[in-house]
Amino acid sequence: MKALGKRIGVIINPGTPTAALEEILHDVYQVLVMTINPGFGHQHFIHTTLPKILRVHQIIDEIRPGCDLEVDGDIDATTVPLVVNAGASILVAGSAVFGEGDGVIAAMKRLRAAANQAIPDSNAVRSNG
Repeated sequence: MKALGKRIGVIINPGTPTAALEEILHDVYQVLVMTINPGFGHQHFIHTTLPKILRVHQIIDEIRPGCDLEVDGDIDATTVPLVVNAGASILVAGSAVFGEGDGVIAAMKRLRAAANQAIPDSNAVRSNG
């Protein structure tokens, strides 16, 4: 895949041990930590994934600095500061963006504000629209 110019990523579910990353991290550019068990929407955030996000962030710093750390699963204005403070740099939000009654733009502003309050450098949150 690298020979084709593609970036490789890996996903770990709530039950996957972080130690699994140590052997493969040097080959990947992005780690996605699921904060719910994948399969369907509207699940509740699993708070025990926060130490996992923090540990993955530490492993990335030790083995592959620059690797992106993404989180997905019940990401909303309440959980955004938690995952950002744990080390996530890319957040996937579905229901919190498209399921809100006040529209996508308002929802995105709310999520960005929550992320910017969680980190000292308010310019650190990437904006894709």
